[in-house]
Amino acid sequence: MSLASLIPASEEFCVLRTQIVDNLLACRDGDSALLYLYLVRQGKAFDERAALRDLNLTRDRYDRAVHTLTSLHLASKPAETVQKPSEKPAAPPRYTAAELRARREGDHRFASVCQTAELVLGRTLTEAQLRTLMNAYANLGLPADVLIDLLTYLHREKQTVTRRDIEEQAYLWADMGIFTAEAAAEFLSRREAEKPLLQEMMRALDLAGRDPAPDEYRYLSGFIRQGFDAEAVQLAKERMYARLGKFSWKYLAGIMESWHAKGLHTAAEITAVEPQLRQPKPASASTAAAAPKPPVKQDGNLADWERDWLEEFHAMTRKEGNGNGI
Repeated sequence: MSLASLIPASEEFCVLRTQIVDNLLACRDGDSALLYLYLVRQGKAFDERAALRDLNLTRDRYDRAVHTLTSLHLASKPAETVQKPSEKPAAPPRYTAAELRARREGDHRFASVCQTAELVLGRTLTEAQLRTLMNAYANLGLPADVLIDLLTYLHREKQTVTRRDIEEQAYLWADMGIFTAEAAAEFLSRREAEKPLLQEMMRALDLAGRDPAPDEYRYLSGFIRQGFDAEAVQLAKERMYARLGKFSWKYLAGIMESWHAKGLHTAAEITAVEPQLRQPKPASASTAAAAPKPPVKQDGNLADWERDWLEEFHAMTRKEGNGNGI
């Protein structure tokens, strides 16, 4: 039987230009080809978290595929040039008590997740806790073995685990594309290896003394994967306060992305291009040193993304009265 004979004659077709197919074949990257086909098939209904789950891609593999497609001009980056964590849906499905009970009684995999959660929490699950687990399992699509790894990790790290901890980590793991036990093991191993550098970055940002929250981890882990160190993060912080006058993860990430696009990842490389940053304040400086300063007017030196972002930020601040860090 020939491959051509496998093409259904009566089904709806998605047509690709020959040049696009040639480019996909030439890059010899299965993840990129798979993601492109998924993009074509989903169209405007495309959702990043669903793509990670449906294609069984980790965040690293997904980001590499996006980079390849962008380099081949087969896909464009989002309008925002800053790195932005995936947004939580406005409201997860509202499962009824009957649905929760039926799933726990009729799905042995979900039942094992619930049993593990009760061991971790040290109590019988409340309806709210059960609903959180159901959202992670049925809505976010985290398999039972992955959820058990997540619960075990939280218990090991925190001892006392809350429903909020479970919810935040479930969204983080879904955003990182952790949908298999192998991906979970790799993620936890990498996170353990990242700990020293994460702590250095937190100190550089005057956030020492605690672990990064899930949203903060998304940003910091992204910086690490791009090849930055704590000194680079500190330089970005100094530039952020000089330009913006307050702390903003989105603005900080925009600075890091602009440096990454130029191949600048170390303090020496960055200060060679931006010499005004050659004398940053030490990471151990008092919090007063990091207090917000009035932003410096220097529109002529701003990148396009930075000028647009500042205009949007100031408009939002005027409308809402004040801004939020994340």
